[in-house]
Formats: sequence, C-alpha cells, structure tokens
Amino acid sequence: MRRARGLRPPHPGALVALALAALAAAAFGALIGAAQDRPSVLALDAYLRRILVFSLGQATLSTLLSLALGAALALALARRRFPGRSLALAALGAAAVMPAIVVVFSVVAVYGRSGWLAAGLQAAGLPLRPNPFGWPGILIAHVFLNATLAARVYLDALSRAPAEHWRLAAILGFGPRATFAHLDWPILKRETPGLAGLVFLLCFTSFAIVLTLGGGPGKATLEVAIFSALRVELDFARAAMLAGLQLAVCLSLTLVLHWAVTRAPVAPTERLPIARPDAGDRRLRRLDAAVLLLGGALVLPLLAATLEGAAALPRVLDGDLARAATTSLAIALVSAVLACAMAIALAGAAQAARERRRGRLAAAYDVLPALVLAIPPFALTAGLFLLLRGRVGATEAGFLLLPLVNAIGALPFAYRFLAPALATSAERHGRLAALLGLTGLRRLAIVDWPVLRRPLAGAAAFAAAISFGDFGIVALFGGAELRTLPYLLYERLGAYRLDEAAAIGLLLVAAAFALSAFATRMARC
Repeated sequence: MRRARGLRPPHPGALVALALAALAAAAFGALIGAAQDRPSVLALDAYLRRILVFSLGQATLSTLLSLALGAALALALARRRFPGRSLALAALGAAAVMPAIVVVFSVVAVYGRSGWLAAGLQAAGLPLRPNPFGWPGILIAHVFLNATLAARVYLDALSRAPAEHWRLAAILGFGPRATFAHLDWPILKRETPGLAGLVFLLCFTSFAIVLTLGGGPGKATLEVAIFSALRVELDFARAAMLAGLQLAVCLSLTLVLHWAVTRAPVAPTERLPIARPDAGDRRLRRLDAAVLLLGGALVLPLLAATLEGAAALPRVLDGDLARAATTSLAIALVSAVLACAMAIALAGAAQAARERRRGRLAAAYDVLPALVLAIPPFALTAGLFLLLRGRVGATEAGFLLLPLVNAIGALPFAYRFLAPALATSAERHGRLAALLGLTGLRRLAIVDWPVLRRPLAGAAAFAAAISFGDFGIVALFGGAELRTLPYLLYERLGAYRLDEAAAIGLLLVAAAFALSAFATRMARC
C-alpha cells in the first residue's frame, strides 16, 4: 500500500515536455531517413557560410535596435497618462502580432520606390529613390515587429513594480536619475537577457520578411534556405543539415541566456496607479514626447498603409475570402487552445517542482517554451509530413499540422501570460490548498482558476492572433484546397492585384488589433 501511494502519475507538464521532444526527434529522424545517405551535401560551403553570417548579423542588429526602442517606449508609456493611451497600447500589441506578409506589404507601400516616402521626397524636390529591399527593409520590418513586442514586455514588467517602492521613492525625494537607477533599471536589466534571446530567435529564424525583402539569394536566413531545400530542391539531407545547424545555434544561445538569468516567474502584484516621482520633470517630458513621436513614426505609417485597401473591400468579399477566413479562424482557435493547454501544463509542472524544492527541474520546465523557438518550423513540419505521407493526403496533413506547429510557435508567448499567474496563485493559496488536499484538476478549478481566468483569455487571444496571421507553414501546403487569409493575400500579390492584397491585409490587421486589444485588457497590461 505504501508503494502504491508513493507512486505518482506523471504530471501533465512532463507528458507535454516528452511529447514535444518526441515530435522534434521523430521529425528530424524522418528527414534524415529520407536523405538516402547523401553525406556530400553536408559540407559548409561558401553560400551556407554567407547565409549564416547574414542571419547572425541581421538578427544581432535587429535585436539591439528593437530592445533600445522598446525600452524607451516602455519608459515613456509608464511615465505618461494621456488621452488615447489605451489605443496606443492596442496598436503596439497589434503591431507585435501583425502578420509578416502584411508587414512586407506595408514596408513596400511606405518605403518602396513608388511609396509614400518617395512621393514625399519628390514633392519636396529631392531626387531620392528609397529602396526597401535588402538590409533597410529587413531592419525596418524586424524593428517594427519586435520593438513593439519589447515595449509591451518591458511595460508589463514595469507595471508589476510594488506600490511600496514608489511610495518610498516619493518619500525619499528621488529625482529622475535616482528613479531610473534604483527602480526602472533593475527591472529592465532583469528582463533584457530573456527578451534579447526571444527577439534574436525571432529575427534569426525569420522567413517571410527575409524571403520577400531580402533582395537576392545572398540575403537569406537559414529558415529561408530550409524552405528552399524542401520546396524547390526536394533535398531532405540539406534541409536536415540546415535545420541541425539552426537548432545548434539557437539552443546554445537560449541555454546560455537562460542559465545566466535563471529565476522563478515574477508574480504580478495588484496595485493602484501611483504617480511616479519623475513624471513632472520637464526634460523627461520632452524626451518622452520625442520617443513617442519616433515610435509613432515607425508604427503608424505601416499600420495605416493597409487602409489603402478599404476601397477594394467590396471586391474581395467573395466566397474565396469567406472560406479562407473560416479556415484561418478554425486553425487559430485550435492553435490557441493547444498552446494554452501546453503552457498551463508546463507552468503547473514548474510550480510543482518548486514546491518540492527541485529548482533545476523547475528551471528546465521554464526554459522549454523558449527552446521550441529554436526548432525550425519548416523542418519540423516537413519531417512530420514525411511520417504521415501515405496515410493522409497533403491537404489533410496541412489541416493536421498547421494548428499543431502554430501552437508550438505560440507556446512561449502563452507561457509568459500564464506562468506568472500560476506563481501568484501558488504564493497566495498554495499552502492552504496543500492543507485541504486539493491537487490536480480540483486545485486548478477551485484555487487557480480565479487568478488564471483573465491571463488565460489574454494568452488565448494573443496565440490566436499569431496563428491567424501566420504565413510560414501554410507556404508548404497552401493551394486550391487549403487557403488561409495570409495565403490568399500572397496569391493576390503574386497576381499583382495590389489593391485586393491591401484589402485582405486590412482585414488581417483589424483582426490582429481586435485580438491584441482583448489580450491587453484581459492581461491588465
């Protein structure tokens, strides 16, 4: 009897971790098995070295620019309360999850040779022709997406500072320098390593932006090279080698950053708005105004570029659009449910490990959501498709794999919403739940749900927004029988029906804006 009582069933989080590892191993195994023993393609040739150098260079520069602008925007928004601030936060959230294919369209519309900037320069009598292809377009698109994400993460962290810290700062008469040194900087420093790793991974594995704005084969990431090896060359050995190289680089960076700053998720505190002691400084007012104007100059034109499609909306409201929208919505809903379920399971496993004083195991669960970004989505999808080939058709495989791969891609963001909420619940009610013998689903329903409900809604909305606008994986399976809204936009662009593409982009941005506003409200950011 004692042994029977001592045996515990595996935690759902452990099952999720094992399932993710098994999926990745099976996918890579299938790719290697399909390579048919072709070791000659594994050489690190000059083209591959050039791709690797470019991937590292653009990801590093994009990360530095994104973090710098994101931190400045977060501090300005934390210090200022102004009419329309909630709309500004929703705009930041919408920009962070804006579909990459729409970002590409907007960058060309604003900074292209016939774009808004070129028209303005020509009106001013300046014979300059901006070119968004290559480094400029890639950096603009990446900073647009990731600076807004960084701003939201930093602002969320700043908003969790205990109210007592601000009261003490006011009593001690802190000025702007002391406030930044003792209150803001420790928070920014704590968040920066993990956020830097996340942004670097997003830029390093970028696909749609680099594929369309790269301007040539020399400007490609490993993700683009994997796609080319799978879709164009049908070279599974090269795809497996490229995927292994990307996995090694991303895993190394993620593990180094994680173990350097390992800590438990920070539980958010309930606090009333308190005036910051540095809010009245005139120099900071001017600085914040300049930062907000710079952020607006980056974000608003790219968001507004999709408004050009408003006139073409009646022409795209047809059966193709309805079917694509239904497909996108269904995939997004399934992806959001899967991502949130995996995030809750992993966060619960990490918290259970902490309660049993098993810090290393808890840290392993905490780092796993970040590690999934290191897995090349194309390699994962292609490997799983090879396993399914012969059992289901390509379209059916697409419908099965798209929600799964999108859910895995959204897992790090859902985990960020939910892990602090579970930490808060454990801190407030964990001992009482243990005394009452509440475990498993009973504890989740009775103890954790009141704290988890709002962050769960925010995580689901954010994960759905990411999946709704994803263009990467559908590029492998998209066709007449499987169309999502981003794929439909891509088809319109390929047919040079730019006004219709702008109309579809407008619908995608509107959906991202609505989901982001809902996620922001639910998360109380």
